[in-house]
Amino acid sequence: MKTIYLVRHGESEGNASLMYQLADSVLSERGREQAGFIAERVAKLPVEVVIASPMARTKETASVIGERIQKSVEYSELFVERRIPSALRGKRKDDPEVVPVTASIFTFDPPDFRYADEENFQDLKARASAALTFLEKRPEDHILVVGHGFFTRFLMARVIFGEELTGKECGRVMGTLRTSNTGLTVLHFKDGATEGIEGPENEWQIIVWNDHAHLG
Repeated sequence: MKTIYLVRHGESEGNASLMYQLADSVLSERGREQAGFIAERVAKLPVEVVIASPMARTKETASVIGERIQKSVEYSELFVERRIPSALRGKRKDDPEVVPVTASIFTFDPPDFRYADEENFQDLKARASAALTFLEKRPEDHILVVGHGFFTRFLMARVIFGEELTGKECGRVMGTLRTSNTGLTVLHFKDGATEGIEGPENEWQIIVWNDHAHLG
């Protein structure tokens, strides 16, 4: 059985200013402090490898963790944050011109809708599936992934509903789950569904969601 630890990056300057972020958005002072807290927590876990999104805020967070547990960091584009329309990047999320666009690209109904050059539902579903397959095939049993809030929530939707995930189902999950900066989510993967005491158990299981007790 594999254990996957998913950690959202520390607070970024973009998070603090309610901006649609660019790839080079770095951690705020608070975010760097949060990274130190989660690093201390991860030091108590049997992590064999650290994998991170190559965006600046995740690289910074992963670097703090890697230094604390003396592990080098690998990077994978599979775990980057959702690509949003170019026209929104660097703009405030509460900008009156941005709000209706945001509503249209986060609904996922119809699932093939595309406003401009963003990743739509079908793109994200394909990437989430590829990310899970990537983790399944890794040789390590205890893997830490430093990623992003939106894509982590999308991964959870894919874990819950599998390949049958629809746009409407995904929308319900995305509107329900919330993540904290450096929140810790834990997944288990067992190769092949099994019959448990209470019924069928899926290959992927969510054990912990968004645990942020290390923040106090």
